[in-house]
Amino acid sequence: MNILRMLLLGVAALPMCLFAQEANDSIPAEWERELELNEVVVVATRPVLKQSPDRIVYLIKNDPYALGLNGVQVLDRIPRVSVTNDQVSVAGKSSVRYIIDGHLLEMTDEAIALRLKNLQSSGIEKIELLTTPPAKYAASTNVAYISITTRNEALGTRGNLWANGTVREDFSYLLGGNVSHTTRKVEISADVSWQDMKGINDLDRTYTFSDYVRTSDRTNHFTNRSLGANGLFKYKFNDRISAGAIVNFSTMRFKSNLLDETIDNGVAYYSRNLSPAKPNNAITLTAFGDWSIDSKGKMLSLTYNFFNRHTQSFSDVTTWQNESDPTRLTDDGTNKYRIHSVKLDAALPFTAFRMDAGAAYTGVNNNTDLKVSDLMDGNWIINSLQSNTFKYDEKTAAVYVSAEKSFSNSFFGKLGLRYEHTDVKGIQMIDNMRHDKSYGYLFPSLNLSWNSQKAGRFSLSYSMGITRPNFGDLNPFRYYTTVSDWFSGNPDLDPSISHNAEINYSFKGVYAVIYNSYNHNAIGNITRFNADGSQYTLPENCLNTNKTGLYASYNRSLFSWWNLKLGGEVFYSFAKSKVPDFKEANDHGWSGKLELNTSWMLNRQKTLIFNLRFSHYFPWKDRMIHYSSISLIGCDIRYSLLNNRLNLALAVNDPFGWNITKSKAYYNNYVVNTRNDVHSHAFTFRVSWSFGGNKVNNVYRDSKERESNRSY
Repeated sequence: MNILRMLLLGVAALPMCLFAQEANDSIPAEWERELELNEVVVVATRPVLKQSPDRIVYLIKNDPYALGLNGVQVLDRIPRVSVTNDQVSVAGKSSVRYIIDGHLLEMTDEAIALRLKNLQSSGIEKIELLTTPPAKYAASTNVAYISITTRNEALGTRGNLWANGTVREDFSYLLGGNVSHTTRKVEISADVSWQDMKGINDLDRTYTFSDYVRTSDRTNHFTNRSLGANGLFKYKFNDRISAGAIVNFSTMRFKSNLLDETIDNGVAYYSRNLSPAKPNNAITLTAFGDWSIDSKGKMLSLTYNFFNRHTQSFSDVTTWQNESDPTRLTDDGTNKYRIHSVKLDAALPFTAFRMDAGAAYTGVNNNTDLKVSDLMDGNWIINSLQSNTFKYDEKTAAVYVSAEKSFSNSFFGKLGLRYEHTDVKGIQMIDNMRHDKSYGYLFPSLNLSWNSQKAGRFSLSYSMGITRPNFGDLNPFRYYTTVSDWFSGNPDLDPSISHNAEINYSFKGVYAVIYNSYNHNAIGNITRFNADGSQYTLPENCLNTNKTGLYASYNRSLFSWWNLKLGGEVFYSFAKSKVPDFKEANDHGWSGKLELNTSWMLNRQKTLIFNLRFSHYFPWKDRMIHYSSISLIGCDIRYSLLNNRLNLALAVNDPFGWNITKSKAYYNNYVVNTRNDVHSHAFTFRVSWSFGGNKVNNVYRDSKERESNRSY
């Protein structure tokens, strides 16, 4: 702690010894000059943050402290947004979706982080945070959308190349680059990225029963190699008609070596789970056309999406006791996901108000095969009771309409309605067991906003959402970690419904939100034990949850050389169990967090920046699980050269090894204590080079495809 204290004091004192000179403002873009009077601006002379009626707008080009950041790191500069180990969260929200130039990213969290790292802050025009999505987007449970718009001010060619190296117990690296070219008729862009990441996860659990104790100490060494590529082509036939296509391809090879030591009532068992690298390929094709009907802004858009993902998995599991003969089995699985969707959108601005309307159809097909084999007397025997084929089809039709109006310079209102109807058909081929259901819901959304130049902006919003189960949670197969510990899906899962409300306030660098989120029929994982001591985990619709909280932050450049973002959150969480497994039917409690993100300019040219980040989470409760407090700290120094074309960065993350998650859950028959260490301590260096013109007109397209994320 003395070392940390000296480090923080030294860093804080360093900028006081340096002289910083105010840089001249660049020529503002047209949309900046047209900044509406009813928008709340954090810095009036050179706005960085705007609070629009239904979103927060972060103007990256006006933020000198964003210099040298990539598309993940820069999100941490937005109020309400936190970035930890490349994972992004929004206070009061359950999940985050991303849009880049209108294209919704349909990838795993890891792949999305890699895609965002391909962006440089110098190539981003603005980032918008939408916490109450419009009715045109598929209804989702308590989701926030982060929309990134790249520079689009002129024609030309530009691109960047970058490399990232990370040192932990092993060395990992990432490479990437992108290029775009725009003429008056054609827009073309492409990017590619490669990742070779190695890591270690430690998971320790202690199960305390009334008459004995079971411990499980598990270490997983893994290697993840992935390649991602994206391409876009758009052609403008005339001033009113344009069409194009987007292709996304990703492939991943993940291998792991898991070792487990379980001591059950004094008897030791040892297990090894070997998973070699297997193909995991996905491709998305988006075709679109836009027709501008008139000069007043009326527009029709037609979009078709095709998503195809094919994955293979294999696990070789061996468990033995002291010198006894080992028990061995294998899991050999194949998953095929295919999604077709089509969407028609109409934008209809009238004199009195603006209306948006549209319809969509999505067809999902999921075929999964799993073969379980046991080693008996030196021969592999297929276990016919556990091997199976599961076929799942889901069809969803949706229509929506929304209307918005500015009643005055101070008051804005928006109302949306969306209806979705879903038909589900599932069948297990071995025993011909069917899992069919049909349901439909009407999802309203409302946003009201009032602005005063002297008092700030107030906004009130409400939305209703739905979460459909992931395909992995639906597949009714056993996936083994050890021969006596497995996870199985549940094809009878129902969707969960959420109701979300917010009151937002912003004024002169202060941002605050009071939020509430109620989730009915939420899915949770329940672990149970058999009479022979084996354990299994199942997802079930077992919870109703509610969370109410207050988040507030202050974001300000106190001096020309010092920027400060200081925030905090306090919330009350409640969970009600719908199953008898938990010791208490209800669980509730208060908690909160503190966060600090501060940056200093270290030279006159404002090209050398030091950043320090710190967060502390107080003990909290979530879905019947009690978590211990945790602190996170990291810092980086960035240097820009050659008119900001060459950027160098060094970063240290979790230097003291604080990022360890500890939790406790109380069941009727036992109490489980969990400790999870993802070995997040790391030293990272990064170099990026930008080339070509400084301003390029990139495409703006929403793929409108929302279902492929459920395949992960």
